[in-house]
Amino acid sequence: MTRGEILELGLIPLAGAALWLSAPALPSRTDFGTLLLLASSLFLAQGLIRDLCLLAEAKRHLPEPGSRVSPCMCLESAIGLTGVLSGLALLGVGLSGRIAMTPGRWTFAALAVLLTGFALKDFVFEWSPWRIRREKNHLNVIFRWKR
Repeated sequence: MTRGEILELGLIPLAGAALWLSAPALPSRTDFGTLLLLASSLFLAQGLIRDLCLLAEAKRHLPEPGSRVSPCMCLESAIGLTGVLSGLALLGVGLSGRIAMTPGRWTFAALAVLLTGFALKDFVFEWSPWRIRREKNHLNVIFRWKR
């Protein structure tokens, strides 16, 4: 494990504790669409913070010769974007059911999202051939629709 990964794993429980302490200020009932939108936004924010840290780290080191070009997309970004769009669609058409949320449920939901984001951080999917593969620190993978 890298130092950044250890730091991220250490920050996840701290984020859960902060949410637990602030959960009484959160609503006790929410729409499913709102919950999906919030969870997906947290998922994307975690990836954004990780990418910014990787970019800062890359600026401190010499660039790798010849970046890899591949028609692929970060799995974490694809899942987060799909969740945000789905949450907005559910809210927009009013098909979202109400869910009772306790401080424990808010905390569990956030921790589940953050741990899932950590587990999926190194995966991308390619279109041609269709596959999901591991690409550690995939900032060097350039997104393109066609080869």
